[in-house]
Amino acid sequence: CTDNHAMAYIEETVTNLGFVCLENTDVNKGHTFMADNVKATDMLLNPTFGSTGVGQKLKEKGLCYIRKLPDRQHFLDNPDTTDPSLVYNFWQTSFLTEDPDEAAEIARTTKGLEVEWVDSPIFGRYMVTKHYTDAFEFCPYTDRNLLFSSIADDYMWFDAWPGVKSLPHEERPLKLNFGDNEVMSRAEKQEFVNAYDAAGVRLPWSKGDVAVACNIRTAHGRPAIH
Repeated sequence: CTDNHAMAYIEETVTNLGFVCLENTDVNKGHTFMADNVKATDMLLNPTFGSTGVGQKLKEKGLCYIRKLPDRQHFLDNPDTTDPSLVYNFWQTSFLTEDPDEAAEIARTTKGLEVEWVDSPIFGRYMVTKHYTDAFEFCPYTDRNLLFSSIADDYMWFDAWPGVKSLPHEERPLKLNFGDNEVMSRAEKQEFVNAYDAAGVRLPWSKGDVAVACNIRTAHGRPAIH
């Protein structure tokens, strides 16, 4: 399970999240996982947890969120040679415009993102955005800094995603580096996941159930889709 905090990859996010179960075809599947972020933070910063010291590096260096958004027009113009199952999200969908200049302006001025356009052998071109930020944020409810990031915003998240998992990592839509642009190793990413997994609990669902969670004190996720 890869837990995450909603919209940690932009400057503004939400305080709370709501979940509702509209249907439940199998009580043994579709569970949500909720991680206690105080516990996950303490574990990741504990020098005896793991062997990579990723928690301290996150504290010192922060993070860079990189997102690659393909151009939908390339797929419309080349229906016989493109595969939509490889796409996580188009820039047109993310920014609700067909104008690349307007999309870039929205990204820069309202989301605090760096923007560049990069050619791709598979997708024609990408809108590549970068957001540099701290890996920890102050939580007013606990009066301390808590981890506010996860590798759900990295290409590792797509290892079990049909279509996208077949892409080489440099063509996948998300990448997470340290804030000084150092590439995070696979071992460091795994320890990041391990902390959230160790702090998590399973939330089973019945039809009509509603759950509300703090986006700062908890992280949410799910197991693989079957």
